[in-house]
Amino acid sequence: MRKQTLPLITALVLVAISMVSCGSKGEAKQTPARYVKVEQLGGNNNNEELIFHGQLKEKKEVSIAFKVGGQVYNVLVDEGDYVKKNQVIARIDPRDYKIQLQSAKAQFIQVEGEYARYKELYKKNKLPINTLEKMEAGYLAAKSGCEAAQNALNDTELKAPFEGYIYRKNISNFENVAPGQSIFALLDVSHLEVHFSLPESKVSTAKRFKDIECDVQTAGLYGVKAEVLSVNEKANGNDMFDVRLMVNNNKDNVLKPGMSVKVRIQLPDETGSGVMVPLEAIFQNEGKSYVWVFNRQNSVVNKKAIQISKLKNNGMMSVSSGLSGKETVVIAGVYSLTDNQPVKVLNNKL
Repeated sequence: MRKQTLPLITALVLVAISMVSCGSKGEAKQTPARYVKVEQLGGNNNNEELIFHGQLKEKKEVSIAFKVGGQVYNVLVDEGDYVKKNQVIARIDPRDYKIQLQSAKAQFIQVEGEYARYKELYKKNKLPINTLEKMEAGYLAAKSGCEAAQNALNDTELKAPFEGYIYRKNISNFENVAPGQSIFALLDVSHLEVHFSLPESKVSTAKRFKDIECDVQTAGLYGVKAEVLSVNEKANGNDMFDVRLMVNNNKDNVLKPGMSVKVRIQLPDETGSGVMVPLEAIFQNEGKSYVWVFNRQNSVVNKKAIQISKLKNNGMMSVSSGLSGKETVVIAGVYSLTDNQPVKVLNNKL
């Protein structure tokens, strides 16, 4: 009886082992891949990014006035109009100035003739030198008076000194104006400026500003290139240092003075180059730092040890060793993965 039972038990044990082995292999083959988010690194780039908020300003605002006084009879532009350089934008009634010019011309013609006759007499030694000098002085005075009258007549037309936009109009037709009275405010928008302030802790970095880009959300423009015009040598009332940047408007002139601007400044790190890695991609294990590197060929992740050098103010970590900058790393769920684990990518940042 015992001899028959022993082979039966042995056979049952072998069958059980075989079933467990087959079941384990089947379960290993059926292990589902975990979904992950990944991001392609941007290479060796250890630049620090500073972010400030400023405002667009015109290059300059100029008050325009007539050099002569009188009644304005022709205002040719209105607020918001774009004008070109030397374009006539208003006129004063020129009647009185034409009369003054005619009188000055008549006097000049008379004096010019007398001066010519006196010179002939002087050449014939029939006139003393002091008399000729008096006539010459009278001639020059009459000539200057004629030129001044001509200039006054020309000044009855007010011309734009540069191209820009009429910001403010202070007169209407048929009003009397005095010389020097402000008639228009003209904005020079040949280029625009961005004004913002640097804190005392950052003012020393201004000399190392590298790439400067401006985002103007209200205009729908991003990454507009800018360059530094000036950094104030003295702090303002808020212990900040005023900075002026120059930006060029686009062909449609959508940038307008007064718009809010986000200024992004790349600041080279003088400590050396490194690889910028998103902070959320880094995890700790036994006191060391790692990232999960995604292998595109077999869709698995591998743990990679790294050496951290510096935390940046834009949510990035500077890594001095362990990465070349060409890797694709996992940026979510880093603590729930294992080495050589199969994964599926949720996003397309590859």
